[in-house]
Amino acid sequence: MLNYRKLKFLPLLAIVSAIGITGCVPKSFFTTETRKTLERDSISLNKLQFYVDRDVELRREVSSGNAKVSSGKVVFENGKYVHIIMLKRFTPGVCTKINANSIEVSFEVGDGKTLTFGVSAVASPGETYRLFANEWINQEVGKIGKIKYDNETYYIQAGGEGARLMINKSVLDHMRVEAKTMSGVKVQ
Repeated sequence: MLNYRKLKFLPLLAIVSAIGITGCVPKSFFTTETRKTLERDSISLNKLQFYVDRDVELRREVSSGNAKVSSGKVVFENGKYVHIIMLKRFTPGVCTKINANSIEVSFEVGDGKTLTFGVSAVASPGETYRLFANEWINQEVGKIGKIKYDNETYYIQAGGEGARLMINKSVLDHMRVEAKTMSGVKVQ
């Protein structure tokens, strides 16, 4: 038997779903090839909108006197105060510094609040820009990355070591080159 009360909500559900689908701009991984093409076409990396492909959690221990922080949250865990900053998947960021094989991306306002994404010095053309750390420490649950963020030492939690950089796919679509054939000019 059909429940007509539930049917009233179907159009509303369809509208909400359509908004959700169209609100998401397709993303593409930022690779060495993408960077090379952008630089060749004189498109500044500082003008692009960057995103991270997964959640990244930064943690550091703080003393009880330093429990006030400008961003993130402080929790009391295992007898210690821990400052946690979450970078959620698809959070927008901007390039603040360009290096030979890496770029620094800021996902929040402030000096020193950048994460470095890069490739190896002998990167292949399709290599994706990944989250860098000053040091990677192997743990049972994965790798923990030691970084400097907001002038403090933080640790990228396991799972964050594979974070890759993304850009809007529309940027790549605009880079497509249109070819045409010259029609020629006849002598008059």
